[in-house]
Amino acid sequence: MVIDVLRAFTTAAYAFSKGAKTIYCVAEVEKALELKSCIPGSLTMGEVNGLSIPEFDFNNSPTALMQHDIQEKIIIQRTTAGTQGLIRSSHAKTLVAASLVTAKATAEFIRLRSPEEIFFVETGITSDGRGDEDTACADYIEGILTGNPIPEQQIIERVRNSVNGRRFIQNASPDLPAEDLEFVCDINRFHWIIQAERVDNQIVRLSKKEKFQWNFKNPS
Repeated sequence: MVIDVLRAFTTAAYAFSKGAKTIYCVAEVEKALELKSCIPGSLTMGEVNGLSIPEFDFNNSPTALMQHDIQEKIIIQRTTAGTQGLIRSSHAKTLVAASLVTAKATAEFIRLRSPEEIFFVETGITSDGRGDEDTACADYIEGILTGNPIPEQQIIERVRNSVNGRRFIQNASPDLPAEDLEFVCDINRFHWIIQAERVDNQIVRLSKKEKFQWNFKNPS
């Protein structure tokens, strides 16, 4: 399981809720633009160090995304943490992209699958103290799986008070709108998961998976 709360897989979840057909995750800006040139009508979405990319159609922002019609669109996403974690998780048999908005559904998917091992890849962890929002999400999912649930409000407060969370409150940059934090903290808003499938060593495809679509053919 690859976790990015602020904001890659939160934004991806809202993209699917708005009707996006598929999301292709890549590590590099250049790869995103190259892929867009090969897929007519596709859109690019992402950031570098939290800031928008001039050549991209959207910032990695739920607030920005919700203002546009992306029904049936193919989106190519590049972010500083989340998409990097997906690309680098090359040995995973099953990949799920998680955030707070899909946390409980993700936990249910894991519980039903009953894997022998679960690896939590918390992509936002950095040496300057960032990343507790991803650890909070991991703790919340682990609590559900182990029968020791953590109160939702406690998790939300951890995200809001995290180093990255405070950037959306204290920073006046339009690339980090305070409204994004509200979207991010709408815990368990969606009752489906984001499943990931490796296309090649540079591209991972994300899909919205309802419960009846969950695939258990290749248990870990």
